[in-house]
Amino acid sequence: MTLRRSCVAIVLAMVIVPMAWGELRAADAFEVTTFLEPGSGLKDTQPFQFVIQISGSSSPRRVIPPDFTGVDGLSVIGGPNTQNRFFWSNGRSTSSYQMSFQMLAGKAGTFTIPAMELTVDGEVYRTRPQEVVVGKGRDVSRGVTPGGTVAPDGEASDPVFLEIELGEDEVWVGQPVPLTVTLFTALRVTNVSWRSVPAFKSFWVEKIDVEPENEAFRTRIGEHVFTGYPLDRRMLVPLSAGEFEIEPYVVQLAVGQSGGDVFDLFSFGRTQTIVRKTPALNVRVKQLPGGQPEGFSGAVGKFALKVTIDRDRASVNDAVALRASVEGEGSLQSVDPPIFRPPASVKVFDAKVTESSQRVSGRMTSRKTWEWILVPLDPGQVELPKIRFPYFDPAAETYKVAEANPIFLAVDRGDRPADPTVIRSEIQMRRDLAYIKPLRGQLNHGHVRIHERGVFHALLLVPLLLMPLAVLLGRRRARLRKDLGLSRSRRAKARARKGLVAARKAVEELDPAAFHERVARTLVEYVADRFNRSAAGMTYELADDLLASRNVDSELRRQYRSCLEQCDFARFVPASSQAERRIEVLDKAGEIVSRLERAF
Repeated sequence: MTLRRSCVAIVLAMVIVPMAWGELRAADAFEVTTFLEPGSGLKDTQPFQFVIQISGSSSPRRVIPPDFTGVDGLSVIGGPNTQNRFFWSNGRSTSSYQMSFQMLAGKAGTFTIPAMELTVDGEVYRTRPQEVVVGKGRDVSRGVTPGGTVAPDGEASDPVFLEIELGEDEVWVGQPVPLTVTLFTALRVTNVSWRSVPAFKSFWVEKIDVEPENEAFRTRIGEHVFTGYPLDRRMLVPLSAGEFEIEPYVVQLAVGQSGGDVFDLFSFGRTQTIVRKTPALNVRVKQLPGGQPEGFSGAVGKFALKVTIDRDRASVNDAVALRASVEGEGSLQSVDPPIFRPPASVKVFDAKVTESSQRVSGRMTSRKTWEWILVPLDPGQVELPKIRFPYFDPAAETYKVAEANPIFLAVDRGDRPADPTVIRSEIQMRRDLAYIKPLRGQLNHGHVRIHERGVFHALLLVPLLLMPLAVLLGRRRARLRKDLGLSRSRRAKARARKGLVAARKAVEELDPAAFHERVARTLVEYVADRFNRSAAGMTYELADDLLASRNVDSELRRQYRSCLEQCDFARFVPASSQAERRIEVLDKAGEIVSRLERAF
């Protein structure tokens, strides 16, 4: 009987185990689908979500996302963001695991996200191709050129737009043209980042430093008041003739309405991610005319030449410095030295070159200096011929030559060696060995034993002197335990100093957002501690009213609020990542805390 039961159990196990294994394998199978959010109405100025959904009876343990490198016309600007949902129906559980990628179209059109492979718990799944239809978004940017202004549709009603300003739309080869990109906004903006910057093919580009938070300005456009932030500033020098297109700038940013809570500055409020583009601008570059003068090397602009010599009398084989400086409006980056043909009686060494450039009133001004070392070989009166610098004047549309008058050098017969390149230096002697000084007199003890010192006896009285201080400190601590408001007020300065010191130590490690958030939070918590208030509910207006109740000077209150507003915008601007700018913010915050302490 027992043998029969054992045989039946074995048979049942052979039948049930494969069935259970098959059910388990079936439970591990997943279904992969893709879709877009939103499903329609996509625009090239708004990001959209590409969602991959993995459905099954259980949640996947490990998912390797697909590779988007083969997607043309679309770029991934964020993600993947994951979400896992469980459902229970009729005694069975199902799972929905989603990966969403934030994408942006480079222009309007129809695009295809091809079939891609992803790995789910070691198994490879393949998605179906997804067609994406993207329409033209409303133009909320404008381009400004000397030929006119292209205004955005309804720019007065749109609270955020970009402006690109080009100094000239028709220039000569080698003629610098300034370019500026400015963000105009009537709302609070955060997380400003470039999605696309033109390649500027066929242009030599000199990037000019810009500080948006310091150069911000307010202006009225239509019926609305906007704040303008310069984001990019460059000087373009065309290298060849032709018709060229400056591709659009594309910037991504988050906008939202602040509720007045200072901590909305740190993206706790609701925001919307938007994209803004500048229009494409066309530049016509004209070829320089023929008939170029001798020595012309591509200088385009308006320049002046100045030649100086360090002395007008020298001896044979003496070194004389001759300097030729060219300065004016235009680029001198790659020009050759002026034409200088010294007589055979003068030996000339290669010129030392120094150059600089800057942007003044939207124009590029440059200065380049060549310094030659001249060595006269024969006595007598030496005439250095005219130095000539040819250039093309775009205003007059003709070539010109800047000249300097001849220079005369009186050379006396001298007794210096014939080779002027010999460098002489004095040989300085030093002593490498020092003799041992013999001992004279008796040996003495160098130290008195510690228990025989007066300091030791004085330290014995320290406990007696510290006892009253310990009693006072104990009573003070007991008082602070009972009065929490007083305790917070007493510790406000120390906490603020500690926060600013920590930010200073991590000034190179923290990213701009984390650094400015830490500084702003320190200032807010300082006022909250001083008045025993919650930092989470501290607004600009509430902080100002609290400080006014303590008769804090209005100018100091204004500086406190200004520092918070500066931290708000500086967190999201690339220029704020410079270490010197962060140190200035720290110094300003520390000075405000010190002045508030004196006011209290």
